[in-house]
Amino acid sequence: MKRVVSVLAVVAAVVAMAIPAGAKPVTKAHTDYALAGEARGLELAIGEQGVTLGLALARGTSVPKAIGVGAGQCTLLGSEADPDNLPCNEESTVKTSTPGVPGDGTPKCAATLPAPLNAIVDLQVACGSSKSSIVKGAPRTTSTGKVASLGVTLPVGTVLDAVPVNQLVGTLTDTLSPVLDLAPKEVKDAVDNVVELVTGLAETEALAVKLGPSSSSITSKNGVITVDSASAGALIGLVGVPDAGVDGTAISATSDPLKNGLVIIEVGTSRASATLDEKSASASGAASAALVTVKVRDITKPKPTYVEVSVAPGETYTVLEGTPAESTIVAADSTVSEDGDKAAAAADAVRLHLLKGVNGGISLALARSTAAVQGNRVLPAPPVVKQAPPETLPLTGGTDMTLPALALILLAGAALLLRRKVTA
Repeated sequence: MKRVVSVLAVVAAVVAMAIPAGAKPVTKAHTDYALAGEARGLELAIGEQGVTLGLALARGTSVPKAIGVGAGQCTLLGSEADPDNLPCNEESTVKTSTPGVPGDGTPKCAATLPAPLNAIVDLQVACGSSKSSIVKGAPRTTSTGKVASLGVTLPVGTVLDAVPVNQLVGTLTDTLSPVLDLAPKEVKDAVDNVVELVTGLAETEALAVKLGPSSSSITSKNGVITVDSASAGALIGLVGVPDAGVDGTAISATSDPLKNGLVIIEVGTSRASATLDEKSASASGAASAALVTVKVRDITKPKPTYVEVSVAPGETYTVLEGTPAESTIVAADSTVSEDGDKAAAAADAVRLHLLKGVNGGISLALARSTAAVQGNRVLPAPPVVKQAPPETLPLTGGTDMTLPALALILLAGAALLLRRKVTA
């Protein structure tokens, strides 16, 4: 609910834009409205450093005005992103507006992280694109933010080497045996082998992320305006087990956590939408949270084989508890608020705290999507009815001679007095 309140606050800030200053008197019924949508692909924090990757933002009003922002990379954003003041890398950011610069949807791409993140995070190309227009008096905008992939290199081997081997092997065995449904002895032998391989590496790619695009759009059809935001989730791999590690052959110093990681996490698509009927100013919303699947590798088998665990929306799940690779996943939930002429929908971010025992771990927030609309039906003032002049009643019963008679009597009296004075 807090996320929905935040979304409504954003819309409230946009509402003032929907009513032009010095507006002419209303002569025709219409709906003033404000629209807001946002999607974020990934927010990553390592220590006090962090970035937001894959931002898509949409704003619109009945002025009409449309604003869109697509950004590949930004510094960590707060709960409310201001399109006029975004701390994003200009080389991977496109902002469009109508009136203004409508754009054509061509992406801008870059891959430059600030120090010291750039020393441990290998960011592939990050891109943003946007296009805005006014169609039949209604705002339209579509924005996309995306990142191809990223990898994080941490001294996993050094950390594991600093932990008493017997304790580490015992903890991993106790953790993995129930998940893999295998005998502890069988798991212990495999854990021994993997720990020996990984501790032999000074550094390894501890985390790899393949990120889906984020998008936010405003469209209009048959008098219904729709704000739609979606984040396509991600594939996350933790601690790639070196190739050929479990069959005793030569150690490979490289591995791909997305293909042979000790844990692989799949985060699905989140979506939030809100609609407004211009004729009635009625609003509605819908949201679906991203589904999460955690795959734990069966390290007793040479080829990557995984046991899957589904994490329901709102649930918390921890893997490899008690080890340096301990990781906690909090699956996202979704909320919808509808109140007559306003509606807000939010699919909250999937939150992960990964590799807690390695330099404090890595915090991620994935697949956040929000959408909100607010309308106000405006009716013209009722027409002013001119009142007819009071009706003069017709005269009846002949002419009234009272006043003329009195006047004649007075004149006669005055003449008589004058005559007597003259005679005297």
